[in-house]
Amino acid sequence: MTDNPQQVPAGFGESDSPSPAELEEQLRKIRAEKAILELQLREYSEQLDKKVEERTRELEAINRIAATVSRSLNLDVILRESLSKVLELLELEVGGIFLVEEEKATMSLMIHQGLPSDVVELMSSIPFGSGCPGRVVQRGEPVLEQNLNEAAPEDNPLANHPEFSSHVGIPLESKGRVRGVMCLLSPVKDGFSQEEIKILAAIGSEIGVAIENAELYERSYNHSKKMEELSITDSLTGLFNRRFFYRRLKEEMARAKRQKHPVSLLVVDLDNLKQYNDEKGHLKGDEALRGVAQAITACVRQDVDSGYRYGGDEFAVILPYSDEVRAAGVAERIRNTYEGFAFPNTSLSIGLTELNFNEDVDELVSRADSAMYVAKHSGGNKVHIETAHEGSEEEDGQG
Repeated sequence: MTDNPQQVPAGFGESDSPSPAELEEQLRKIRAEKAILELQLREYSEQLDKKVEERTRELEAINRIAATVSRSLNLDVILRESLSKVLELLELEVGGIFLVEEEKATMSLMIHQGLPSDVVELMSSIPFGSGCPGRVVQRGEPVLEQNLNEAAPEDNPLANHPEFSSHVGIPLESKGRVRGVMCLLSPVKDGFSQEEIKILAAIGSEIGVAIENAELYERSYNHSKKMEELSITDSLTGLFNRRFFYRRLKEEMARAKRQKHPVSLLVVDLDNLKQYNDEKGHLKGDEALRGVAQAITACVRQDVDSGYRYGGDEFAVILPYSDEVRAAGVAERIRNTYEGFAFPNTSLSIGLTELNFNEDVDELVSRADSAMYVAKHSGGNKVHIETAHEGSEEEDGQG
């Protein structure tokens, strides 16, 4: 029997392992790829850190300005502080804030810093759609001009000022409504980056909310003030009414007693009003009552003395820091001023008294009222002075 050994396939038993040279090459490639990945990772990390830093700086800037403008409800303070802080943030020196006047379809320059006087005059009021501020309102988004030297002179209010090379207008908006525009000027071409525009847009929203809050507060305050004025004002004459008279008189008496200064009171009566109404009609009678108010207002010191419609045909005048001598001069001027008006057969009877520090409100009013009746019952058109301890004296206005 012949041996027939099994044929061994070619290559069987030979090593399939890469050679040392091949291993070294593979290792080199892996190291190179690792180095590339590490570099990419480092670059990405640096970019991420940069973005985080930029975003942090952006948020800090927004928060600083938001905190500043939210501290006040005074519109002037908000505008001034906003412009100052934004210019400081961008290291700029020139800018301005315009507010929208919708009923006029214009923008009004409310505050500015560093603007030349001719530019201020030219841009004091700008129609919607005109100039940088007008275009911002029209578009509702930032308007950027990076090279003012290339702008057409007729479209460039800064044409005569080559020191300004670029500018940006930022909408100050709240609830989708542009309430104003902040314009900033740079001395260099391409002076505003896209990152800065993003920051300014966010800041503009914060300022817009602050402007809205200030305007709401102002409207509310004015409404409250108007309602208060209506509640203490006589509708016919425009003088304060009886209720406010007693409040103010108590205050003035307390101050006079505390500071030891004089205060005098006049009670004024319009003589013959009923007869005048019967002859001329009540409309003419109302004119006579307004004439008394005009005479009082013309003869007293503004923001010191005060006049009141006490009731019917009676009026009162509080005269702080006035003794009876000075008060008598005021009373005579009131009487003479009314006498010069065209209300025939009417005149004024005036009672005057100076405060005695030992008396209360009712006692002072009662003495002044009694003095007025003395003047009236002795023929009218007189000033009668009554003192607390020394009797009384009379000044006759009739010939």
